Amino acid sequence: MSRSIISTIFALLSVLTGVLGDSLTILRSPQYVSFRDGQWPISGEKIPDLVALTMGFSVREDLDWPGLSAGSLFQRPRANALIVVRGVDSIDLPLNVSSYPLENPVPFTLDSVANTVHTLFADSTPVVLQLAPSEERLYMMGMANTVFEDLAVTLQQIRGRLSQDGSVLTSLPLISLSRSNEADLLFLSEVQVLYDISALLQKHKHLAKDPAPDLYSLELAGLEEIARRYGTDSPQFLDATRILASALQKFADDVSNVYGNNAVVEVVTVKTFEAPLTRKSRSILESKQIGMRRKNRFRTTAVRS
Repeated sequence: MSRSIISTIFALLSVLTGVLGDSLTILRSPQYVSFRDGQWPISGEKIPDLVALTMGFSVREDLDWPGLSAGSLFQRPRANALIVVRGVDSIDLPLNVSSYPLENPVPFTLDSVANTVHTLFADSTPVVLQLAPSEERLYMMGMANTVFEDLAVTLQQIRGRLSQDGSVLTSLPLISLSRSNEADLLFLSEVQVLYDISALLQKHKHLAKDPAPDLYSLELAGLEEIARRYGTDSPQFLDATRILASALQKFADDVSNVYGNNAVVEVVTVKTFEAPLTRKSRSILESKQIGMRRKNRFRTTAVRS
């Protein structure tokens, strides 16, 4: 069966059934990085290759996926920002470029893309920021060490940030969410990180003028904890989903504006990762030794000249 016939079948199925299950949503993309309309599934393990290709990098194996068209050989996006949201298979993000079903949702990182940026632009100062607040996992390289040095990244630091003036607690319509519940605070802490990164990017717009492309990767698990605590049909989960959708749209707008509409912003929503059997499945909030985990997982490299 030819690829054109297969594509037509997927398109017809999407019209009849819509996008079901986990998804990859492209929130922002420059015109020269073309995503095609259609419901072509993409495997979770291929997301790093997709990010690499959108940034104009080569990959070891061809990405046999019709959703991404060949881009310009003479233009490279100034940045790519990928946000992984755990605990929900889809979020209503109306202002998007395209959305695709996600298959085989295995855990992944953008380490390979970060290594490529580091190798190809060793003489420059790219921004590489990879952050998972719930696991207190952080990796920074290049200018990120300077620009984001004061960013609250541990749960304790972010909780302190929530009590300061200008925090999201003073501006968001919490409605059913509580400031005293641990699951609610974890979720709100991650929203605070999105807002703070946006604010720092607005303050340091010179980042977009550097010849090296920048890479941002965030993994958010607060919604997963809300679902565990209250259930997916609860008012708390519905309110949190609406708050996060608005925060993601704002984050995409801010990143795109800072980089002069030359940034790709993707959101991956995964209800649950198909993790290896050796990976323990437990609530983040069950951990009583976050400080020790941070000591083992916190990594940062020196600023390159």
